[in-house]
Amino acid sequence: MFTHRQDLQFKSKPEEPDAVYARTLEESLRGQYGEITVAMHYMFQGWDMHVPGGYRDLVFALGAEQVAHVEMLATVVARLLEHAPRQAADAAAQANPAVAAVLGGTDLQDAIAAGAGPGPSSHIRNPWLDADGTVDRKLLTDFSANREAERSRLVDLPRVYRLTDDPDLHFLLSYLRARAAVQQDACRTAVQRLVEHDHLSP
Repeated sequence: MFTHRQDLQFKSKPEEPDAVYARTLEESLRGQYGEITVAMHYMFQGWDMHVPGGYRDLVFALGAEQVAHVEMLATVVARLLEHAPRQAADAAAQANPAVAAVLGGTDLQDAIAAGAGPGPSSHIRNPWLDADGTVDRKLLTDFSANREAERSRLVDLPRVYRLTDDPDLHFLLSYLRARAAVQQDACRTAVQRLVEHDHLSP
């Protein structure tokens, strides 16, 4: 069960509008290892685990945290577009329902449930399909994939960090990078446990 509270953990307020950087951040929301895809990846794994226990609890906890990360980034993108030229805001809203939800005052949770990812353009990946397609239904394979997804986030977030001098954005991106490192470590530990204690082949 999910509950939503209208109180962001981080209230990053960009110093000025920046439609170009908003587009850069939006790219971190989508794609094969974007925040939305990784969140759905964890959720699909949890939904597919029918035996309760530590591994299922872990992927649901990681997925819930990823949904919070999606809301943080979508909110920052919307704030970067608040006083930007109207065309930039319209283009961002059309490209990503998560951003459109924040700009329009809609509950972001509803947008995510509706598949809050890029539209059906042929060159853009759909995070729902990416997430469903990468669930292997084997714990070791799934947690290994999770570890790699977090590694990719750890590569992407510093790149995005270097593209701005805004201190509030640096604060948020530093937090997201720290959490990606913690999540990667949790998945790495799960892989080690599966190999050492459950005697699965790496």
